[in-house]
Amino acid sequence: MAASSDSVSRIAILDDDQNVREGLAYAIESDEWEPVDQPGPLGTMEDFLARNIGAVGAVSDHKLAPAGYAQFTGAQLVAAWYKRMFPALLCTTYNKSAVDEFRSLRRWIPVVMPPDGLTPDTLGVGLELVRKELQGNFVAERRPWRAVVRFTDYAPENRTVYAKLAGWSSEAVALREVDLPAALRKIVTSKPDFLCHAEANLGTVSGDELYLSSWEFEE
Repeated sequence: MAASSDSVSRIAILDDDQNVREGLAYAIESDEWEPVDQPGPLGTMEDFLARNIGAVGAVSDHKLAPAGYAQFTGAQLVAAWYKRMFPALLCTTYNKSAVDEFRSLRRWIPVVMPPDGLTPDTLGVGLELVRKELQGNFVAERRPWRAVVRFTDYAPENRTVYAKLAGWSSEAVALREVDLPAALRKIVTSKPDFLCHAEANLGTVSGDELYLSSWEFEE
């Protein structure tokens, strides 16, 4: 490990696999960053958030539950940290199902990157983006706007609803039924072409990075 000094910032490293944690630590260790291993079990979200992890930022994998490492996901943790003004990056290998799984939390997860993209430089850039966003300075791709949302279809076999956003794209976005407010879920699974509003980052060109939150609708 790099020697601690006033110029070195400590970064918590979370993954259910110790070998992966060691790999992530190796990837960021430098004159600027000192990785701080977080061995499990981490317990519940409430338990872990109450800990003093001795770091100014964090890097977390998404799937933390295997082997009893944690009782929450990395996406849930990074989002909770954001709401507590603590900067963290979600560093995980993800596919389409994972994108849909944590889309409801993306409003509070500014940076998602693959493990092989993590370096001292990308860590610094990512944490700076998060810090600026916490101060209200959003990049165009992340800035929230009040958007008109039209629900277009419901697929009961996989409990997914599809919606289009005015002013964004003709592409329909897949949303998991379970991630919607209960009252809205009841409406959109039975009523086609339902219109409402939500907060969305209309500046993004990537459907994978699109978020929707703060739903507004009439029951």
